[in-house]
Amino acid sequence: MYPDLNHLTKIHQLILNSNEYIVLHLPERRSNMGIVQRQTIRGTAWSYLGALLGFINIILLSPKIFTAGEIGVVQLLLSFATIMAQFASLGFTNVINRLFPYFRNGGSRHHGFLGLSVVITLAGFIAALIFLKFYGPHFEQANIERSPLISRYSLYLPALLLVTLLFNLLDNYNKVLFDAVLGTFLREFLFRVLNLALILLFWAGIIDFDSYVFWYVVSQGVPMIIIFLSLLIRKEISLRLEPGFITPDLKREIIILSLFGILTGISTMALTTLDKLFINTYLGEAEVGIYSIASYFAVLITLPGRSVTKISIPFLAESWKKNDMETINDLYVRSSISQYAMGLLFFIGLLANMDNIFRLLPDVYSGSAAVIILIGFGNLVSGSGGVNGAVLSTSSLYRYQTWLMFILIGLFVTTSVIFIPLFGITGAALATMTSNIIYSMLGIVLAGKRFGLWPYSTVHLKMTLVAAVALGAGYVMPEISLIPDILIRSLIVGVIFTAGVWFWKLSDDLNGVAESLLDRFRRKH
Repeated sequence: MYPDLNHLTKIHQLILNSNEYIVLHLPERRSNMGIVQRQTIRGTAWSYLGALLGFINIILLSPKIFTAGEIGVVQLLLSFATIMAQFASLGFTNVINRLFPYFRNGGSRHHGFLGLSVVITLAGFIAALIFLKFYGPHFEQANIERSPLISRYSLYLPALLLVTLLFNLLDNYNKVLFDAVLGTFLREFLFRVLNLALILLFWAGIIDFDSYVFWYVVSQGVPMIIIFLSLLIRKEISLRLEPGFITPDLKREIIILSLFGILTGISTMALTTLDKLFINTYLGEAEVGIYSIASYFAVLITLPGRSVTKISIPFLAESWKKNDMETINDLYVRSSISQYAMGLLFFIGLLANMDNIFRLLPDVYSGSAAVIILIGFGNLVSGSGGVNGAVLSTSSLYRYQTWLMFILIGLFVTTSVIFIPLFGITGAALATMTSNIIYSMLGIVLAGKRFGLWPYSTVHLKMTLVAAVALGAGYVMPEISLIPDILIRSLIVGVIFTAGVWFWKLSDDLNGVAESLLDRFRRKH
C-alpha cells in the first residue's frame, strides 16, 4: 500500500524543481556512491576516534575507578531509556526513512514534516511518562534486591528518555537532508569527550557518584542541542504544520509505517539492550557491568556498518522511489565487501590481542573472553550482509522485516532463558550471537528471493584467507611488555591483512581510498 500516485507525482515534480536539493540531479549512481563513500569515511573516522576515547573511558579508566555495580547501573539506565524510546518514538523513524522523499521541498520547509515529527514524538513521550508513573514503582521493587542502585537513579529515566527521543528525531531528520556525519560526530565522539571529563572529575574526587550520574544525563543532552542549533542555522527548523498536504492515502501509509516501525524498532534494540536486562534479572547489576565492558570490544566491529547504513538510507529511499535497482545492487554489494573487510580487520586484531586485553583489565573481568569472541563473531557475520537491513526497511518488504524481527525476539528470549542460567554472561553472548546471525541470514535470503540481490562473492572467501594468514602471523609473535606488544602485534596483523586486500584488489572502495591517499602523498613530495 502506497500513497496516491497522482499526489506523489506532484511531490516528485516539486523535488525536481527545488534548487536547494540539486544533489538529486547529479549523474545518479556515480554521484550517490561518491557522497556515500565520502560520508562513510568521515563517519567511520569519527566513530573510531570515539572508539579510542571509549577504550580509554570504558577499558582503561572505568573498571579501575567505578565498581562493577556502578558501571552496571549506568548501563541499565541507558538500556531502559533506549528501549522506552523505541516505544515512545511511535515508529516515526520508519516514516522519516521511507516517506521523506515525498515531502522533500526546501521552499515549503518540506511541507511541515519536522512539525509533524515533533508532534508525534511529544505524544509518544507523554505516553511513556504515563507508563512510568504506573509501572515505575513495580520496576524498582522488582530490581531492588539484585540492583540496589536502580531505585536511587531511576528518577533520571524521564530526562534520559526525552533527550534520546529528541536527538534521534533530529539526527534522522538531518540524515535525510544528506548529512549523516554530524550525528555520528556528536554521539560517537563529542559525548565520549564529555564523559571522559566526568570520569576524571570523579577520579579526582571533585564530584561524587551521584553528581557523576546527574552530569552524565546532562551530557546526553548536549549532542541534541548542538544538532538543533546546526539545523536552525541552516534554516531547516520549522515547526509549522501543513495538514492539507497529507492526503487520506498518505495518512494511511504513515500510520501503517509507524505501526510497523514500532515493532521493528523494538526488535532492533533487542540485541543491544535485552541482553543486559536478562543478565540483571538472572545475575545482578555487577555482572551487567562485566558483560558491558567485555562486549564493548566487539562493538568495534560494527562501527563501519553503522556509518554506511546511516548514510545509505536516504539514497536507498530515493532509489526505490525511482526503481533504480542498479544503484541499490551496487550499494548493497560494495557495502558488504567494505564492511566485511573492516570487520575482519578488527576481529582478527581482537583475537591476536586477547591476552593483552585481559592484562589491561582487573582480574574480575578475566572470565569474559568468550563474550568478546562470540559477540564479535556474530557482529562480523551480520556486518558481512552490508546494508541489507536498510535495503529491506526502505523497500516494499519493510513489513516482512518486521516479521523477521519477531523471530529475532523469540529466538533471543528463548536462547537467553536457556543459556544464561547455564553459562552466565557467556550464555548471554551465545544467545546474542545466535540470534544476530540467524536474523541477518534470513534478511539476506529474503532480499535475494524477492529482488535478486545478493551481497556475497568469492571476494569474501579470499578476504577470509588473507585474515587467517594475518592472524597466524600475530599469534606466532613472542609476548613482550604490554604496550609495545599491543602496538607491534596489531601492526603486524593490520599490515599483512591490508597488504593482502590491496594487492589482491579485493575492495574497490578501500583500494580507491588508499590510492587517493597515495596520490596526495606523491603530489606533496
